[in-house]
Amino acid sequence: MVELRYLIVDDSPTVRLTIKQALAQEKVDPSHVAEAGNGNDAIAMFDQTHPDVVFLDVTLSESAAPPVFDVLARPNSAPKSGNEVARYMRAKNPAVTIVVCTGNPGDDPRVREMIKGGAFQLLQKPVHLAQIRQVLLQVRDEKESGPAPP
Repeated sequence: MVELRYLIVDDSPTVRLTIKQALAQEKVDPSHVAEAGNGNDAIAMFDQTHPDVVFLDVTLSESAAPPVFDVLARPNSAPKSGNEVARYMRAKNPAVTIVVCTGNPGDDPRVREMIKGGAFQLLQKPVHLAQIRQVLLQVRDEKESGPAPP
């Protein structure tokens, strides 16, 4: 069985905790799980941990702004949206599996954009352990069997 690394990106601590609980139930080593509460931290954690699977909130809070001195020192450090984070991750590692977390999967153009950009699966909020575990099984199957032939 492949030992996967995970990154959970959501501005809701409750959602992050629920996903971590599901991973623990699936016997995922906690040292293989990282988390971030905003886009800037997500990019930093992605670069640091090189995850195989990312649970990514489509509507990362734009209000989770970095400290003023960060913005002044690094003008490009403005908060990143879920779509910006997903594009960055796919550019750095096209093999990363992105699971989109959203409370409004219906007609949200951001969700459509992420799916067109290669997101693997949708996880609808409020998230439930059984729902997350089902997605984890699908992700593991996909990672173990390799990409589908073109």
